[in-house]
Amino acid sequence: MSNLNASLDNDIKNLYKHSRFLRKIAWVVELIVVFIGLCISVSLVIGGDNWVSKLTLSAPFVMISLVELTKIPFVIGLWNAKKSFLMYLLIISFLCIITFETLLNGFERAFSSINNQINLNEISISEIENKIQANDENILLALEDYQAKTKSINLNKDVIVRSFDEKFATAIQTNERLSKDATELRARLDIARGELIQLKVEKSDLLKELSEKKEERYQTVLSRSQDSVNLAQQERNRLIDKIESLKVEKEAAVEQSNFFTSNQVKRDYDEKIRFAEEQLANINDKTITGEEKTLDVKSVEFLDNYYADLLNLKEDLITQKQDNIDYINDRYTKAQSVSDTSLSAHKARLEKEKNSALNYLNQQLKKINQDFAEQKRYITQLKKENNQFRFDIRVIESETNTLALSNQIYRMASYVDNATHYKEINNDTLTLVGLIWFGSLALIGSITGIALTLSGLHLNRLASKKEKARAKSLASSTAT
Repeated sequence: MSNLNASLDNDIKNLYKHSRFLRKIAWVVELIVVFIGLCISVSLVIGGDNWVSKLTLSAPFVMISLVELTKIPFVIGLWNAKKSFLMYLLIISFLCIITFETLLNGFERAFSSINNQINLNEISISEIENKIQANDENILLALEDYQAKTKSINLNKDVIVRSFDEKFATAIQTNERLSKDATELRARLDIARGELIQLKVEKSDLLKELSEKKEERYQTVLSRSQDSVNLAQQERNRLIDKIESLKVEKEAAVEQSNFFTSNQVKRDYDEKIRFAEEQLANINDKTITGEEKTLDVKSVEFLDNYYADLLNLKEDLITQKQDNIDYINDRYTKAQSVSDTSLSAHKARLEKEKNSALNYLNQQLKKINQDFAEQKRYITQLKKENNQFRFDIRVIESETNTLALSNQIYRMASYVDNATHYKEINNDTLTLVGLIWFGSLALIGSITGIALTLSGLHLNRLASKKEKARAKSLASSTAT
């Protein structure tokens, strides 16, 4: 009997012990949930833009963390409730939902931290790829510049060669044409020279005719001028005779006059003599009126103007004919000088010009090749950098793939999609696996505290029942 009581005491103690242990574990679970909520609120405070938004975002999680502390008391109330059972059950259900959301948020943030590292690695890969692209573009630009310059020089060479061929072909055609035209040009040249001589003869005739007519006109003018001089001389002699006659008459009249009339007679004759002397003074060698006579050359000037126009016309015709002769003579000279030797000399000159231009282009091409030698070293360096960059990308991708597949979400999603690389995993698959995985864990975590508490309370009730049964049994045995 004593052994039975001892065994029963041990069972009761174990039940109480396990009951307390389960409730302690339940509190630990709830405290962990509270810690998760507080960590989320702290992360929101650290990552916020300003203090108002930080506090606004973190305050609900602090509140949820505090509410988590009330779950076990509510479970105890549910266990002991009789009339308010449904109310406690509803409240605990809401608390489980809160716990579920908190745990799901925590799991999501943990998964997001892994994704952040993956994203950082992908950003690093993208930066390296941009460097590779920039190097490739620089290589392409260098090659395109070199190709453009060499292509331009080659095109210029082709142009020079075509120009030489065209000029030489033109020279051959000109040589053939001028050789055929030599006889015709000689005949035209003789005709033109004869016409030029005829024009010069006509000009000479005009000059001779002008000279004769001018001589005739000058003789007429001189004759008229001589007649005028003779008339003036006759008038001068008449006036001199008249003055002498008046002087004689004056002396005779003065002698015949008396004392009273002599002065008047003198004055009258002096006036007549003075008037005659004035007329004599006004007469010169050329005119009677005393004005200077000039030769009448207006008719001569008319002849000059008339014949000047004719002579100018002849001179223009002579000039035109001379220009025509020069042109024909130049063509004839070229035609006469055309020969295989002159064509060979022309070809040699064209080849010299072509070779000079080609040598200049070859020097430019040589300089471009020398400059491109430096570019080649630069391109080689860029290619080495790109190879190193590609190696770095492979290393980062390998590390990122290892990091991603070390996470159970990526790993299970890779099983679903049968993928060996994290980039091959479909985002929808990753989302679905994460939701199922984190949702199930959050659901289990949200009810774990309640289950532990209820289990502890149940064990405590069993221990109490056994303790009451043992006490009742002891009382019965004592009574007997």
